[in-house]
Amino acid sequence: MFTTRELKKLSSLIDPDANADDVLEKDEKEAVQKTTNLNRIRDQLIIPVHKKDTKTITVLKVFTDKVEFSNFVSGIVHSLRPMYEIRLGCSFIMLQGINPSYVYAIPARPVNQGHRIISDENSENELIKFSQSLSYKDLLDHAFHQRNIQNPLEKSGYRPEKLICLTAWITKTVNQ
Repeated sequence: MFTTRELKKLSSLIDPDANADDVLEKDEKEAVQKTTNLNRIRDQLIIPVHKKDTKTITVLKVFTDKVEFSNFVSGIVHSLRPMYEIRLGCSFIMLQGINPSYVYAIPARPVNQGHRIISDENSENELIKFSQSLSYKDLLDHAFHQRNIQNPLEKSGYRPEKLICLTAWITKTVNQ
């Protein structure tokens, strides 16, 4: 399970001042509010309070100008001891013409599908290497195209505009 030391290190990745105002314009805020509470777009560490054998914590990082995907992933990896599963997702704004629409991240469609299970130093390095291979544009395009698997947005005139949040769902069990 997650140790106090691991949780403390993860909490150091959170900027308590980062929120929706840092990444969204007025019209984008209005689009987000149609599907999501604007207050959810902020750096946060969500730790469920239960005694089940498996626990999933959520780390949410607002994608400000200061945030780099590979640094965020490295920070998480260096905060935890294996074995765990990590699913990384991105919420983003897409446009149809000039009209913004918000797409939130879901754990069922992680951008790191091939690098979810972290069991040793090798798998940690592979995840970091994967994260370093994605530029901002690559990550936005990847998240957008992944979303198109279920919802073919390219046929509707939508195009990806900008990343809003990076989300990490990290799962451990009691024996790990």
